[in-house]
Amino acid sequence: MSDRLRVTELDFDAIKTNLKDFLRQQSEFQDYDFEGAGLNVLLDILAYNTHYNAYYTNMIANESFLDSALLRNSVVSHAKKLGYTPRSKRAAIATVNIAVDTANSSPGSSTISKGFNFVSNEIDGRSFNFTTLSSYTTAKTANTFVFSNIEIYEGQIVTYNYVQSNLSNPKQIFNIPDADIDTSTLKVSIRPSVSNTDITIHNLADDILSLTATDEVYFLQEGTNGNYQIYFGNDVFGKSVPDGGVVSLEYLTCSGSIPNSSNNFVTVNTIDGYTNIVVDSISKAAGGSERETVDEIKFAAPLNNLSQNRAVTKNDYINLIQQKYPYFEAVNVWGGEENDPPVYGKVFVSAKPALGFEVTDTIKEYVKEQILKPISVLTVTPEIVDVDYNYLKVESSIYYDQNKTNLNDSEIISAVRQLILNYADTNLNQFNTYFNYSGLERSIQDYSSSFTSNEIDFRVGKKFRPDLTTSNTYNLEFGFQLRRGSTNDTFFSTPDFTILDSDGAQRTCFFEEIPSSFTGVESVTILNGGFNYTSTPTVNIIGDGVGATALATIVNGKVSKITVTNPGIGYTTATVRITGGGGSIAQASAVLEGRYGSMRISYYKPDEVTSEQTKIVLNSTVNSGIVGVIDYVAGKITINDFNPISVNNNFGDITIYCTPNTNVIQSSLNKMLVLDQDDPTSVVVKTTKIRWAIT
Repeated sequence: MSDRLRVTELDFDAIKTNLKDFLRQQSEFQDYDFEGAGLNVLLDILAYNTHYNAYYTNMIANESFLDSALLRNSVVSHAKKLGYTPRSKRAAIATVNIAVDTANSSPGSSTISKGFNFVSNEIDGRSFNFTTLSSYTTAKTANTFVFSNIEIYEGQIVTYNYVQSNLSNPKQIFNIPDADIDTSTLKVSIRPSVSNTDITIHNLADDILSLTATDEVYFLQEGTNGNYQIYFGNDVFGKSVPDGGVVSLEYLTCSGSIPNSSNNFVTVNTIDGYTNIVVDSISKAAGGSERETVDEIKFAAPLNNLSQNRAVTKNDYINLIQQKYPYFEAVNVWGGEENDPPVYGKVFVSAKPALGFEVTDTIKEYVKEQILKPISVLTVTPEIVDVDYNYLKVESSIYYDQNKTNLNDSEIISAVRQLILNYADTNLNQFNTYFNYSGLERSIQDYSSSFTSNEIDFRVGKKFRPDLTTSNTYNLEFGFQLRRGSTNDTFFSTPDFTILDSDGAQRTCFFEEIPSSFTGVESVTILNGGFNYTSTPTVNIIGDGVGATALATIVNGKVSKITVTNPGIGYTTATVRITGGGGSIAQASAVLEGRYGSMRISYYKPDEVTSEQTKIVLNSTVNSGIVGVIDYVAGKITINDFNPISVNNNFGDITIYCTPNTNVIQSSLNKMLVLDQDDPTSVVVKTTKIRWAIT
């Protein structure tokens, strides 16, 4: 046996056992009772001391690397070496219109000064202060001053002044005492001395390679205590602060993400002495976010170093937008050459906010002008594109053996509903993802062995907000083929809306597809000709009709043409499978007869005698009541000359639901498939007990 100590143990008990084994190898301690002797205390001290040193050394080693560091100041220090400054809190921004009634028509102008305060409605029992970061001036119209599109920021404006002393502060580092600062609002100015009123504005340095000795810039960093610091140049990279100079800081302190969705603002003070003030919300508060966490810093710092604060690739745009504006839950970027139709010289950006579905014009302009343009390649123009949402509605029917589970109906419904929501969090609500019917069906089936089967019925909806004052045409593009229906079960709209019929009477109506009969397969479109075909493959047309057949033509080992020899009858859906012929991967799709369908507006009218509801087609004598066209292949609905007078929901939106002609739906470019959290019927779960007879 070796008489050397083993130095690989780090656990206290292992260290102490190691020391005992070593001592027992000595002749003086071979038969020594370590547990009952005073030497046991000394061994405890030695083991503890060794354990402490091992733990301390291990922690120091961990903090030496960005990936393994745990302490925030260690992570921030590593990020600084990569040129990365952690993001601070961001203030929520709202947009309002303000009308000030003066009760007189004499001409004049009025100004809302910078720092004018508003108070929001309560969120979780707490209201928030909002303020202006700029001043606004307007002229009087009749008796009223109208201020339009005023941006108000949650928080409070704070100012600090520091006098530079080269003796006590040779590095010219100034601490910002507020941890709740929104650094994007920070303004830095310098006066040469206390008595000198000349002010120079210093901007945040974002590219050290372009700096000269006279550039009036400042640098920003997070200090070891978690608060931010600013510092200045050394007269080589940026201008330094003169001894005795006065450094003035002005910024906003905010509450981060908590005030998001604040609305219904009221003013705190008068405007030019007037008190009759009406504040109309244009967009509720959005964009507020918390300061960057340790994990977020560790993820973003290396990516920032790779991009060097320049947006060249799509990932550069995505990473820099998410770093500088974390309000977005998902961001997608694509080049103009990928657009349909192609638009060269542009890069398109689409983003889904963390709350809700719409990005306000204020936020779009901020992202475009303040984030994208400074980092974009000179010849590339960024453009913000609204997300084109498809809204998924899922109905799951569960059949289960009650003898194989202790769960009751409500528990199964709750569990399956949560499973569907988890699936949506993972596979939906993002760009460049897929909804897979079979994947969702399988995950539900695998939840419990008591499930004998489950059926999923899903629809996809498209929302639009009609103008209630004038007649318009609306185009809804789903982005996938739609299934035609012989009844109205594949197509419906919600909520109902009120419209005037040809006699001027108000009718509470809904959209519906005009049921049509189905015939056969009109043609077969080749998607991929495949390769290495040595003989004519077999073309199988599979669907819910009968009799459709087709014949393939081979040219140079590829399927070049497929001719329909018998269209068959009764098809509402059909797929094409190509087998045999010695080749592979040829793919084709079937085009059913009747690519286009029609839609109409209907309402229910109670019978005057029986009160039974009878469905009536609105204005059926005009063009058979047709108000729109459905292109099933292109997945597009066009509604013509639509002019309702009201919509029966708070948002004014109408959703038209259709059944996809595919079980796999892709989200790409600015299209996104989401579960509508505002719709409690977006996920419906039903259960049926299966009782097995015992014989």
